This record gives sequence, C-alpha cells and structure tokens, in this order.
Amino acid sequence: MRVLVTGGAGFIGSHLADALVAARHAVTVVDDLSTGRREFVPGGAEFIEADIGTLKFADITQRVAPEVLYHLAAQTSVSESARNPCGDAEMNICGSLNVLMAAQRAGVKRFINVSSGAVYSPDAPLPCREPAALAPLSPYGVAKLAVEHYCQYFARFRGVPTVSLRLGNVYGPRQNPLGEAGVIAIFLQRMLSGEPVEVHGSGAQAKDYIYVSDVVDAFLRLLEVELPDAENLTDRCFNIGTGKPRSVNEIFAVLSDITNYRLAPVAGPARPADQKLVTLDCSRAQKKLGWKPEVGWEDGLHQTHEWFAANRGIFTA
Repeated sequence: MRVLVTGGAGFIGSHLADALVAARHAVTVVDDLSTGRREFVPGGAEFIEADIGTLKFADITQRVAPEVLYHLAAQTSVSESARNPCGDAEMNICGSLNVLMAAQRAGVKRFINVSSGAVYSPDAPLPCREPAALAPLSPYGVAKLAVEHYCQYFARFRGVPTVSLRLGNVYGPRQNPLGEAGVIAIFLQRMLSGEPVEVHGSGAQAKDYIYVSDVVDAFLRLLEVELPDAENLTDRCFNIGTGKPRSVNEIFAVLSDITNYRLAPVAGPARPADQKLVTLDCSRAQKKLGWKPEVGWEDGLHQTHEWFAANRGIFTA
C-alpha cells in the first residue's frame, strides 16, 4: 500500500514510519525538519523535505498518489499557541487544509488525522468520551477541533474518507525536549544532565499519558477498519489514551527515582490555557478498532529513560 506521512521525521511520525516500513508498505515521509530530524526517518522510506503549507506539497502528493495519508505535521505546544495564536492557526488549520485539498486532488482513499484530547471542554465529565462537550481552552485545541470539522466536511462533500484520533499526551523515545511540549522528555533531558527541573504551577495538573508504540498500534489498525458514516463528527473520532491521570508531581517523583536525580524542583508560573485535568475514555477504540494500550506506565518511563540515556546530546538548542 502507498502511504504518505506528514511530519514523519518527528517524534510520533517517525515511529509510525518505522512500523509502516516494517509492514512492507511503500512509505513517503514529508517533513520540513523544523522540529523533526532526518536521522529518525527509516531507511526504507522515501524522504522529501517540504512544508505542508506550500504548493509544492500538492505536487508531491499528486506524484506519490498515496492510498493512505497520515497527517501528523503540526505545531504541538499549547503554551506557544497561547502566545502566538495566528502562527498556530497558520500551521495547524491552514496547513491541514492544504493537506486535505492535496489529498482530494490525489484521490486518497483514507485520510487519518491526528487530533487531541485538548478539544474537550474542561467541564466535560471525566474520563472524556467522544460525544462529550467540545469547548477547547487553548488556541491549539481550537485549531485541532476546527480541523476535525474540516475533515468531516471533506468526508461528506469532497469524497475524502477521513478519521481523527484524539490523542492523550504521547511520550517515548525521540520526543524533542527542547520546546514546551512533552514534560517527560523535558524532565529526562534535564535530570540526565543534572540541570534544574522547573514545575509549572502547583504540579497537580494531571493528563492522560500514552506510550508512543500504543499510539502507532492504533494508527495501523485504521488501515483496514471499516469507517462509520460521516454524518456525525464523533462517529469518526477515537480517543487514544489510558483513562488514567498522571500529575506533573508524580512524573517528577518517578523519574527522579529512575534517574537518581536528587535536586528539588524549581517552581515556575502556571502555563496559560493549560487544562488542569484530562483523561480519555477509550472504549470506542477498543470496540471499533480492537485497540487497547499495552505498555504499562512505569515500563514506558523506563524505556523512554533508556533511550534518552543512550542518546545524550542528540537534542541541542
């Protein structure tokens, strides 16, 4: 099967590209390398350096003629979206629209969009189910929800079969610790270097953390599953998480034990537009996709630590 992965040199995208190549699909990775790394792209994949928001991307998609397009390229920092909502919208909304238009022109048979648990209202009952109130707190969440609606539009009126995965907080090897997204990667990078670790706000804010290989498993299952009718937005959206909250303070404590880190955390200001508690009900994914998380919390942290310890210095400012 011919598959195109946007953002395939990034954290999640490169793991997905690895799995697709291993499954003997013909894989093309498109990434502008603004945050991704060329060395993360598997040798069996074609790599094209390009921005998804340009006309060049449409030409690439036309040439590759993918049967399936995974759209992972994005601006991923919630706090950055609060500082620069226009820039976030340009990348996450306008860029995604360009990808959808290119997918339509190329006759893509399945468009798999990466969304987020950030689309839910902070007042939604926990764990959040797909039909729950959608009232994002951050510009990042607003953009992700907008793209879900555009995906529904393209499915209903433009012949592009689309589906969205609302991911929890993904962690694991290759996550870039230099930005403001990915607290586990940030903490590990600093702990292994003996640097101070900053905890924003009280540290009690808790999210639903999911290991990257479990996310890739969900992506792969979407290659074959029959998609439901596109009339209802939530029918083509699936939560991917664990349903269990993990606080920043808990993460700090567990990683301190794993790394033998002995410094106290440094108190930092609370981040704007940051949801204080998010957990996801993934029963729809289990029922419709046959998916459930397999990697335990501490196993995932140990595997992530092992990778960062073995690859010290790979991420530099």
